[in-house]
Amino acid sequence: MIKILVINTVRFKLNGISAVIKNYYRAMDKENIKMDFLAIDDPSEEYQAFFEENNLNCFVQYKKNIVDYFKGIIKLCRQEKYDIVHIHGNSANMAIELLAVTFGGVKVKITHSHNTATMHPCMHKMLWPLFAKLCTVRLACGEDAGKWLYREQKFTVLNNGIETNKYLFSDSVRSITRKELGVKENEILLGHIGNFIEQKNHTFLIDIFSEVHRTNPEFKLLLISDGMLMPTIKDKVHSLELDDAVVFLGKTMNVQNYLSAMDLFLLPSLHEGLPLVLVEAQASGLTCVVSDTVAREADLTETSWYLPISTVEPWSKVIRDKNYLGKNRNERSKQNIERIKEKGYDLEQNANLLRQIYIDSCEER
Repeated sequence: MIKILVINTVRFKLNGISAVIKNYYRAMDKENIKMDFLAIDDPSEEYQAFFEENNLNCFVQYKKNIVDYFKGIIKLCRQEKYDIVHIHGNSANMAIELLAVTFGGVKVKITHSHNTATMHPCMHKMLWPLFAKLCTVRLACGEDAGKWLYREQKFTVLNNGIETNKYLFSDSVRSITRKELGVKENEILLGHIGNFIEQKNHTFLIDIFSEVHRTNPEFKLLLISDGMLMPTIKDKVHSLELDDAVVFLGKTMNVQNYLSAMDLFLLPSLHEGLPLVLVEAQASGLTCVVSDTVAREADLTETSWYLPISTVEPWSKVIRDKNYLGKNRNERSKQNIERIKEKGYDLEQNANLLRQIYIDSCEER
């Protein structure tokens, strides 16, 4: 039996890294593998339910007190005697967890890069030498994310796989969901999914929408998820008198339904690795307009626009031109799903690869 501790360096809630962790657990053949999880804060209700339904151990070590957090990880690893620790994060700040599990006696230390930048560059730079020395297996969600974190070191790309058929476009779901949202047939629904944090660049997104809506009020904007900056963005929407045109949905477990309801997907992030939500949007047959700071390899179906985030003008032009409308979404979604599978982003394929990495890394030790 291989004992594995999976550490999530962001909170277990509706976000990309947490979704990747959950998806791989569900899809993996767990014969002779036991997985525990470590959270840096109390998991959200959705993830609490996930752990309980699957009878999983989720240990909470609050990261607010870094000394207690560090000691707690050491104690847990010594107590449970894990063969592998798999750490998911965005930067060399994972050196904190790496050092703790090393003191805890763990031999196989896997890090998993999910981004191409960090909000804490100074700490990232300072900790990188220690990070590089302690890590034994290097994974990344894409080439760009791997090169950014690991530099010249060798790494393996483990694609952010999805349950492709779950995101197949549905006319009937589209109609029902748009009615629930109060979106009329003649209205054009722009959509965005992402936590309300600085990285997701919601302020710029509202600037884009304000310009578009000013020239054509038939546009609406759907914002999915929540976060600490949501009140600020709501204030901005109100100040621009866009309350009736912007829908704040909050978090949802039925993202696929809302993707079917959308006409265009927007992702003006300041930086991204290979965002899971972009793969999902493409599977639904949506044209995606994304910032040129997002990894180009994320355009699996060659249907996305990459634009600069220095000005709203190119964004508003693409949106107003409406070239993304009138396409056969049913057929496009089917074709995109086949392309996504061909490029190795089917969840089951990647779950099998991760299982093999676990087995091989233990045998090598």
